[in-house]
Parts: sequence; C-alpha cells; structure tokens
Amino acid sequence: MKLSIKLGGDKKIWYILFALAVISILSVYSSSYRQTMYADDLTSAIFRHVRLLTVGFAAMYLVHLAPLNAYRLLAPIALLAIILCLILVILISGEFSRRWLFSRSFQPSDFAKVFMVVYLAKVMSEGFDESLGKFLKRVIVPIAIVCGLIISAHTSTTLIIGGTSMILIVMGAGKKKYVGASMLLAFAALSLYLLLVKMPAAQEYLTRGDTAASRLSAFFRSGAGAEDYEQAQKAKYAIINGGLFGQMPGKSFYRKTLTEAHNDFIFVIIIEEYGLLLGGTGIIILYLILFYRVLLVIRKCRMAFTSLLLSGLLVLILMQTFIHIGVSVGGLPVTGQNLPMISTGGSSILVTCIAFGMILSVSRTGEEQERNEANVQHNSIGEQGK
Repeated sequence: MKLSIKLGGDKKIWYILFALAVISILSVYSSSYRQTMYADDLTSAIFRHVRLLTVGFAAMYLVHLAPLNAYRLLAPIALLAIILCLILVILISGEFSRRWLFSRSFQPSDFAKVFMVVYLAKVMSEGFDESLGKFLKRVIVPIAIVCGLIISAHTSTTLIIGGTSMILIVMGAGKKKYVGASMLLAFAALSLYLLLVKMPAAQEYLTRGDTAASRLSAFFRSGAGAEDYEQAQKAKYAIINGGLFGQMPGKSFYRKTLTEAHNDFIFVIIIEEYGLLLGGTGIIILYLILFYRVLLVIRKCRMAFTSLLLSGLLVLILMQTFIHIGVSVGGLPVTGQNLPMISTGGSSILVTCIAFGMILSVSRTGEEQERNEANVQHNSIGEQGK
C-alpha cells in the first residue's frame, strides 16, 4: 500500500511537512554546533531532535485520525489542564518567570496557544444567547487567566495568544458589542501592564517586563551594549555572509557565536549556509504554499467550529513563523519564537505537530464526506437508471 493512501487529508500538506522536517534535521545538525562543541558526543543534539520529530509526527498522525467531536468535547478539559500546569510551574519553582515544568522540554505555555484556539472555536461556534455577561465569562475570563499566568515568563507568547484570540473574536463573535468589549478590555489590559512594569511593587511578578523593554531599546539601537542587540547584529552579518548562494552546508561561521542558532536564529543559519535564493526564499515559499493549502481546507469547512479552529491555528502558526523571520532579518525586536517545524525544541515541536494533526483531521473528514456524498449520488443515479 502506498504511503499516500495511508495518510488522510491534504497530501500536499503532508509532503510539505516532511520536507520541512528534513530541512530541520539538516539545519539543527549544523546550527547546534555551539551546544555540542564541548560535549563528549557531538551527535547527541541531532539524535534528540530526530527523536522529538519522530514523536511529533506520530502524534500528528494519531491526532489526524481523531473524530472532530473529540476536539470539541475535550477542549474545556484540555484548557483547564494547561491552566493547572501553568499554576504548578509557579508553585513548584517559586518563580513567576519560570517557563518549564519538570524539565526544559515541557513548556505549558506552548500547549496553551493551541488549546486556547480549540476552546475559543468551540465556545464561539455555540453562541452566547445575546448575553454579554456569558461572553465575558466564557471567552474573556479564560483568555485573561492564561495570559496572566504566562506574561511574566513569556511576553511574546502572551501577545501571540492575545492577538490570535482577538482575531478569532472578530471572526466568530458575531456581535459588535462582543468585539467592542474585547478591544476595550484588551487596551485596558495592555495599558495596565505597561503601568505595572514601571512599578517596583510589581517587579517580582512582571520580571520579563524589563527584558521586553531592553529588547525594544536594543531594537531601536539605544541599547547598543545589550546582548540581544549583539545577537541581532550577528544575525544580520550571517545573512550578509550567506549572500545569494550561501557558504555551503556545515560552513556557517555564525553558528559558533549565535547563542540560540539552533532555535531563535535558525533561519539566518539556513540563509548563511544555503543562501538567500535557495535557503531564505525556498523556506518562505514552502511556508506560503503550506498556508495556502490550509486556506483551501478552511474554504471547504461546513461547520463554524472547524472553520474557526483552522483559522485560529493558521493565524497562530503564521504569526509565529513571520515573527521568527522578522526577528532574524532585523525587522522585529528579539522575541525568542521558534520557526515552526524547523527550530529545535521539546514541547514546541509536539504542539506544532498536534496543530497540523487537527488541520489534517478536518481535511480528512471533509474528503470522506465528499466521497460518501459522491457514492450516494452515484448510487442514486444508478437506481434511477434501472
């Protein structure tokens, strides 16, 4: 049996994801030089990454086989579980800025991004019976809780969750009063955050506020001595060093000096080794084709839940992709966002694979419905011809 028959959903999405995985393995093997140069086993990092990708694709395959009702039913439970994990991170570590639970491979905030989208798609597809109070309770309160628990550890992830949630509210809330209330509360929350960051009493909790401020300062070149500014400058030099055709695989110089070359700056290492034409442009084209295929799946959605679910996941992945690329080329302040399906990581790889598994599940279900309808129509025509 051919591989393409075993994989349900849009085959082109599968093929692009496999291509990105191959690029990821090659890129991580080269860009993890700094992490392995002092280790006894120079291949430990790439073996770990291959294991993570294998687990991720296994999870993607299993998720894409799940019925769509499973996502709807499990959404509140999954979101509650992630909120409890976020609380545990703080309680166990005693640090508001702590990101990991138990090990450096599991970040609950990564799972919060996807499960928040699934939850919002569920509640907004069900409606709110014209009740603003019900909307605030079921939508705004969960968003506020998740963002409040994450903001101290990861400002950019909080902004991504908040931005994606706002887009979903605009798309699915239906009533102007819901959208207006959401925008007003979002503006108030952002204003409060900017005010609290400057207050000494809030410094213990909002520890990442200074980091975000220093990164903005470095971005506008008023913090020339900051480490983030230096990393951003090295990223630009890596792009220049790569030129149009690159220095060839494994020949990157800046993989030795960029502290997060295998993660936050992997895109510039790809450009340095493979060039702007093949590496930079090629990666962007792959992502654009991938996003286009997801849009085609969204257009065929017949339920509000699946349409909102896929739209939210697409926005989530798209935002993370172009934030990473924007940081790499110096167009945005340093944020620490992975390049989906390419950067190394633990929970980030698994979460991205789960998100694509959901997308492929919707695609698979839609294809099965179309085949069943075609069979029914064919049988009906056959009966009429007898």
